[in-house]
Amino acid sequence: MSRRLTVSRRGVIVGTVAAGLGGAAFALRRKLRSMTQLSSFAEPPPPVAHDPARDRATIYLGRGGAPSANVDAALDKLGGIASVVGGDDVVIVKVSAQWWNQGMTNVAAVKRVIEHVVERPGFRGEVIVFENTHFRLADGSGLARAWVRPSERNVDVPGWTKLGDLIPHFRERGAPVSFVGLIDAGPSALSGDEWHDPGHAAGVYGGDGRGPIEPGDPRDGYHWDFGRTFRLRKTWFDDARTPLTWPRFTSPASGLVVDLQDGVLRREAGRLVPTGRKLTWINVTTANEHAATGFTGACKSTMGVVDMSAGALGTHERARGYQSVHYFGQGTPNASWRMAGPLAQFAREVRAPDLIVTVAEWIAFEPRTPTDEDLRHSAATCTQARTVVAGRDPVAIDAWVVRNLMIETPSANRKAHFDLDDPDAKFTKFLRYYRQVRGVGAIDPALITVVT
Repeated sequence: MSRRLTVSRRGVIVGTVAAGLGGAAFALRRKLRSMTQLSSFAEPPPPVAHDPARDRATIYLGRGGAPSANVDAALDKLGGIASVVGGDDVVIVKVSAQWWNQGMTNVAAVKRVIEHVVERPGFRGEVIVFENTHFRLADGSGLARAWVRPSERNVDVPGWTKLGDLIPHFRERGAPVSFVGLIDAGPSALSGDEWHDPGHAAGVYGGDGRGPIEPGDPRDGYHWDFGRTFRLRKTWFDDARTPLTWPRFTSPASGLVVDLQDGVLRREAGRLVPTGRKLTWINVTTANEHAATGFTGACKSTMGVVDMSAGALGTHERARGYQSVHYFGQGTPNASWRMAGPLAQFAREVRAPDLIVTVAEWIAFEPRTPTDEDLRHSAATCTQARTVVAGRDPVAIDAWVVRNLMIETPSANRKAHFDLDDPDAKFTKFLRYYRQVRGVGAIDPALITVVT
């Protein structure tokens, strides 16, 4: 028998007062945080002196041709893919796939990079293409967003419409190439947002809720290392802090296990044991303006490798009190460029790419006239640069792209974001802080050799 629930007037009043007090307390906490934030948290980082020997870098350009031809030109100048990839390597290729159109890595360029690897004379290894878009499909797959959402530009392969067209292409050719979409460990408070995708047709934001990998557990997922938390004093009372995170995933083709920190492993009697195989990481990324950091390219692209649910706005219980990498610098005043710190820590302590290929085919920019359209999608907010930059130093690559390509876009923020001679420019702060934390990298053009 069901009982009808009744609510007294007194109960409504008490509940309303309690809710009001709770809301007032939350507002007061936010006000106190803003009032007690240290001025140093938002101050531009000082320039770190370059070491003329350690920081010297060489980058290689392909310009003016189709994306695949520009990849060929840049890699040929580098000395060929064999100068990076060994015959028995497990090669992981990271792409940018959270957004489509100019927001994703050019598909023809990714295809050509993979072909360079599998066509390397004597290659006996395998290629695993991966990305964490921080979205997942209804069936649980992390191959979401640009993998399934058609694009109007930046594909450049006849008959293809999306990044996911790479999957059947290499499968039908019997090539040793497989694809993995990483999924964050925890759920997110932002899961209801459509993210320019009505009905979540291309994925729902947030992880699978399993939480981080516990010590000794051989499953795939994400490590959250609270012993290596990146911390920076933020207010009179507390720190901004982000745990160090990195993924582990299994090759769909061979069953080998890739751990970004521990390398190539295999499962044996319920344990993970080293294989002795070399893990080679190629990062094939984009070049776009970004509101939080000024620019998103080689340095920031690791955002698609780390776990975005390991802190706000992740809702896993172990994420309480932490900031995810993307929200590390949030505050009043805002210092969103501070996310360079935990990204640089990842490169320093977990793994950095062995080769970076920045594909600046279409560049997104913030227009002078405000628009409701997202700059990563709209035809009105991009310009064609027809450039590929390859190298090993992400700082040098980003610095060259910003000085030579981004500054030429019709952006409303050219000086505010891209003037690397201005200590207050947003990307100057990001890049200087990245160098400060990582300890290496060339911003000074005098230390960057450009092979054209």
